[in-house]
Amino acid sequence: MMRPIRLVCVLLLCTLGMGIIANAQALDTFKDAVIPFKVFKNLGDKVPIDSIVTQDYLFYEFTGKTGKVNTKDSYWVRADLSNHIHTLQQDSLWFLHTGAFYDITSFFNTENGLVEKKYGPLNTEEKYSYYTPKDGVYFTVYNLVQGKYLYFKIRLYNSNQDFGKLQLKLRSASQKKLESGYYSWTDLVKATPDYLFIGAFFFIFIFTFITYFVSKKIDFLFYSLYTLCLLLYLGRSAYNTVIFLNYDYTIFSFWFHSSLQIFINLFYVAFAKYYLETATFYPKLDKAIRVIAVVLLLFIVVNTYFSITFQLDPERLLMNIHRLVMSVFALAAVIYLLVYAKNRLAYFIIIGSLMFTAGALMMLFTQDRHYMMAGSVIEVLLFGLGLNYKMKKANEESLLTKQEAFDNKISALRAQMNPHFIFNSLSSIQHLITLNKKQDAIKYLNKFSLLMRNLLESSIEANIILHEEISLLRKYLELEALRFNNTFQYSITIDQNLDTHAMEVPALIVQPFVENAILHGLLNKPTEDKKLDLRFKKEDSFIICEIEDNGIGRQAAQEKKSVLKATKKSRGIEVTEKRLELLSHSEKSSVSIHDKTNEKGEPTGTLVTIKISIE
Repeated sequence: MMRPIRLVCVLLLCTLGMGIIANAQALDTFKDAVIPFKVFKNLGDKVPIDSIVTQDYLFYEFTGKTGKVNTKDSYWVRADLSNHIHTLQQDSLWFLHTGAFYDITSFFNTENGLVEKKYGPLNTEEKYSYYTPKDGVYFTVYNLVQGKYLYFKIRLYNSNQDFGKLQLKLRSASQKKLESGYYSWTDLVKATPDYLFIGAFFFIFIFTFITYFVSKKIDFLFYSLYTLCLLLYLGRSAYNTVIFLNYDYTIFSFWFHSSLQIFINLFYVAFAKYYLETATFYPKLDKAIRVIAVVLLLFIVVNTYFSITFQLDPERLLMNIHRLVMSVFALAAVIYLLVYAKNRLAYFIIIGSLMFTAGALMMLFTQDRHYMMAGSVIEVLLFGLGLNYKMKKANEESLLTKQEAFDNKISALRAQMNPHFIFNSLSSIQHLITLNKKQDAIKYLNKFSLLMRNLLESSIEANIILHEEISLLRKYLELEALRFNNTFQYSITIDQNLDTHAMEVPALIVQPFVENAILHGLLNKPTEDKKLDLRFKKEDSFIICEIEDNGIGRQAAQEKKSVLKATKKSRGIEVTEKRLELLSHSEKSSVSIHDKTNEKGEPTGTLVTIKISIE
């Protein structure tokens, strides 16, 4: 079933390919013929058309310069087609390409005499199309004046404009239609860099514009707008909308083209300001950028006036001043950054700006805008890398700040816990002295001072080695055993797979649970078989610590207050649980408490399991 469909597709492709080849061959059937011409400068446009046509001596060979231009004057061009009369008779309709002038009128010979046709964008309301072009005229051999001439009246609006590049090219109407409606291979090859440029810059613009809305970083906004202006300015010849704008909305197109150059620089300096954070790191450069931004805004206002009134000479002078001002500013800014660069961000701006400047200079000397496009691509890529580097550094600083805040919070919680432990220990010493047990008090005080020394040595860091934590627990248990006349037994068991010298845990993270087991579980037990077991092991990415006692259980402990319990409620357990939550970066509790019972349901102690994350 698929074979007929494939055959049809192949035939369609072959037909399309043959059509493209045929069109390409048709384009080459008649080579452009360059038509000679002479020029007459009509001062004040006072000489009528009838006199111009009949007085051949008015026209002279054009030397390449028009001299001083006055918009009240008109320039007449007489195209001599006498050498192509035989060719013109072979077809009914021909096209003479004159080039795009703002104000141009052609004159034809008809049965009713001379007829004028205005096709310059400034003097006609006729909309551009492939059939009503504004860069030339259609004619037949019968439209020639005196059987061999075509006349054109042109007005210039720029003193720098002349006919130096004017070439009248003759082609058939069918060839003109093909050129307007089809791309040749040469056109495709020529346009490829433009379309690649547009595609790349459009993608960068969309990506950075979306990034701005996500990150709310204003340097991304100005970077995206800068990219968009470069896209519209340098890639303008690759899309046909510009042709229609030039011909149908000339004044707007004129303003848009010149103002884009100013907007490019405006968004460039705005991007540099927020990217480099000049207000913080480069206050002098920041003031200069503010001044330049105001100057550029004034340039836009003045340029708008010149564009609306179509004053090309003042506009040209304004743009030259604009280029000079920006060149001086860019040079001074690069030197300033080279001398006072605070970080690597400045070098992305420096190198990128130099690449763009190199491309612009190459375009100036070669008149090939692809050099400026290449410089813009390198510059925008460097700016993008700079933004990426800036975000990376900002994320690292944010993580560092969060870590410092985390450490400070942990330290604050430790500060709440350590006084609690110290107070209880001093209370125990006071209790021994009150009972006149001086030897026990001195022995307790010695062990307590040794424990305090170890605590102070480990207080510099938020975490300590697990081996040191266990050592502190041993000393604490010795103190408590001494304090209560060795009325309970204790043991510490360490799993063989757990390397206590290679892992870190928060200091005194286990001690509050051990203290709670002794004071509320074991000391309230009436019998003498009081035992406390501490077990340490490793499971996955956690250190598991189990504190198991055979005391009276939690419910009985709540009903029966210990006589040694401080009048103020202890916060040791609560503080430790908060510390564990912070360490696990989760609100899920890392502490589980199991009430042990016998077969009769009577309490036989408590098992506390602590999970300490080691990732």
